[in-house]
Amino acid sequence: MTQEPVAGQDPRGAPAPALRAGDADRDATVTRLQTAVGEGRIDLDEFSQRAAAAHAAVTKAELEALLADLPAPASAVPAVGEVVGERMSPEPVFSVMGDVKLTVSTAVPRQVSTVFGDVTIDLRGLRTADDAVELRLCTVFGDVQVIVSEGVAAEINGWTVFGDRKTQLAPVPRLAGTPRVVVTGWSVFGDRKLRSLAPGESSSRWRSVLDRLADRRPPLPPPPARP
Repeated sequence: MTQEPVAGQDPRGAPAPALRAGDADRDATVTRLQTAVGEGRIDLDEFSQRAAAAHAAVTKAELEALLADLPAPASAVPAVGEVVGERMSPEPVFSVMGDVKLTVSTAVPRQVSTVFGDVTIDLRGLRTADDAVELRLCTVFGDVQVIVSEGVAAEINGWTVFGDRKTQLAPVPRLAGTPRVVVTGWSVFGDRKLRSLAPGESSSRWRSVLDRLADRRPPLPPPPARP
């Protein structure tokens, strides 16, 4: 009588080899763990332990065990490295060991989270019919910076651990028809900053200083007339 092969074994009866994990699998696991921190399912201590285990994992089974007690994630956009440009969808944005830099003109991402990366969102080009725009920005070992146009009402809330919270808005009247921007979330080992800039002004502090110095520089004398 022929014995049917057992599931998980090859036809000769030997156990099927465990699938080895790749860097993309490890990064995806850490991203899901980061999301779990933002959802309040695990704390930072447990995140650190599980993230270290994920980076050391050899097989996919080891990675799956780290997520076994967590629900499947909602639709998200994982990223490793830097995300630069405009996002046309309000889906959550996640990054591990990389910065997130967004220039938004239409749909605003409702949540952005990073581990070992900064979040910079420029809302000066935003056009919306909403009365209020809320962003939830969370970082671990990363800073948060939100830029609005001068005359836009905005506030930054949330908590920080080993970081500062700063608001630098121009003392000008609120522009009619602009939404109120509310920034929530948290940062661990990172600052949270909200500031306003004039249209076209560089978000880089040093670039702004150089631009101002260039504006104050006297014009060059005309070249001498040729004989």
